[in-house]
Amino acid sequence: MATFTHLSDVHFDELDALGVLHHTRYLLHLERAQQKFFEHLLGVEDFNIERDEDIYVVVHNVNARFRQPLRNPGCIAVDYTIDRIRSGGVTMAFTIRHPEDGTVYCDGMRTVCKLSATTHQPTPWTAPFRAAMEAHKTA
Repeated sequence: MATFTHLSDVHFDELDALGVLHHTRYLLHLERAQQKFFEHLLGVEDFNIERDEDIYVVVHNVNARFRQPLRNPGCIAVDYTIDRIRSGGVTMAFTIRHPEDGTVYCDGMRTVCKLSATTHQPTPWTAPFRAAMEAHKTA
């Protein structure tokens, strides 16, 4: 199973009063990594809804387990692996970890569903995007 890894910078202003990365900030880093993952699957350098309809998604579910507090600004690695692909949804396992020593800060599952940009209703992935996800999953 292939893993997509995105390196993301944690800044001092993301730490809470206890000096740890606030739990809501993990979601922000997951979003940034998903954008880069989808760009990678689409073979593009940016998000463009007019060009790439498969990026029009909403988060359906997030299940996160916080393992170790992240106490310092710096680089983190966000790993995504595709767990399950459905007609218009994809469930991905994620791990947020230290990029060098592998300390896991947070892990879990995240499901996003594709919507039509015109009707805002669930809609299937395009054939090329689904094929890219399937190829990545089995790589």
